[in-house]
Formats: sequence, structure tokens, C-alpha cells
Amino acid sequence: MGGLEEAFHYFGGVPQELLFDQMKAVITRDLPVEGGALIRNGEFLRFARHWGFTPRACRPYRTQTKGKAERPVRSVRGNFVYGRTFLNDVDLDDQRRRWLEGIANGRVHGTTRETPRVRFDRDERVRLQPVAAPDTSLVLDDAPPAPRLSRPPRPVVDVEKRSLTVYAKLAGGAA
Repeated sequence: MGGLEEAFHYFGGVPQELLFDQMKAVITRDLPVEGGALIRNGEFLRFARHWGFTPRACRPYRTQTKGKAERPVRSVRGNFVYGRTFLNDVDLDDQRRRWLEGIANGRVHGTTRETPRVRFDRDERVRLQPVAAPDTSLVLDDAPPAPRLSRPPRPVVDVEKRSLTVYAKLAGGAA
């Protein structure tokens, strides 16, 4: 199970909207010339549609949203990861669960003056959508293997090779 899927199960639901930094897994290109249009990763959009959330991207260099996306990572790294050793992924996951339940979710937050567990249960849990059932529509037990699609051969392009002195002469420099 992947990171977001595991988080949805951990929290017991899926939010309506998720805020992401402009990483390639979410946004493939930013077109500032065309009014700041964002080209979203099609595979990630299918993932978001399946789980029922709308992905929202932070605008670059906007501290109001960037901090919301990046601060939790820094917090987990500084308060959990640094100073620990992990035998393997299972050990890391076990230590993470114990840290979340025993420390992080139970201590009083400096800004809200509440524990994250109490605040989440009171204010946030009711806003989550149910976790979607796994999509098994693509799994066919007795189906023959899909034919492999071959790509058309790439055209061979001859590239003229020149020494650097030729380019220097073209640019008006000494050879």
C-alpha cells in the first residue's frame, strides 16, 4: 500500500482536497507565460479521481501555502527521523506508529493548545469521505496476457559534429 493510501486508512477517510508542493508526481509543467497554467500528471489525476479528492498545487514562492505543505515534513524529520536508526522498512514503520500514537498525537500543540488527536477527532474526522474500495476492475484472473505493443522504430538522425574551434570562429572568437 502506498503512502497516501496508507494515510487515508490511518485517518479513516479521504479529504475533499489535498495540497501538494509542485513535485513532478503531481505537476509535470508550469506555464507562467500562459497565465500560470499547470500541467497535471495524468496518472496522478486518475489516482485522485479513484480516491475522490481534488489535488491542489502550491504556488511557487508563496509562503502561505508552501509552509503548510513543507512544515509537517520538517517536523517529522526533526522530531522523529533524526537520531534514530532503523533495521529495515518494517522497523521504521513500527517506530513511526509508536511515535505517532505515544508522542506526536498526544502532546499539546504550541499554537492550538490542544492535542492533535483530540482536535482531529472533534473537527476533522467528520469532514472525511469514506475510503474507496480497491479498484479490481482491471484484474482478470483468466484473461490472456495483453499483447505487447511495439513502438515504431525511432528515426535515425545524423548530427553534424564540429570541433570547438569551429564554433569559436562562428561566434567571432579566435580559433
